[in-house]
Amino acid sequence: MTEISDVRIRCGHCRATFSSLVPFADLESLESAIKDGLRATCPSCGQVVDCNSKNTMWRYADGSAGGLSE
Repeated sequence: MTEISDVRIRCGHCRATFSSLVPFADLESLESAIKDGLRATCPSCGQVVDCNSKNTMWRYADGSAGGLSE
C-alpha cells in the first residue's frame, strides 16, 4: 500500500480547501473513515463538513494525487 502524506477537504459551504487534522496511513484507512462518517470543521467558515468521495482528495508520499471522484 502507498502511504498517504496529506488529506485535503473542500468545504461545500464556502468552497475553501483545508488539510484534515486526522492523519491517515493509507487509502484503506481513509476510505474506512469516510464510510464511517468522517467529518471535519472548515477553518474558514466554521461549517461541519461530511467528508466523501466528492470533496476529499489526498496526496501519496510519492507525490502522486488522488480523490475528488478520480
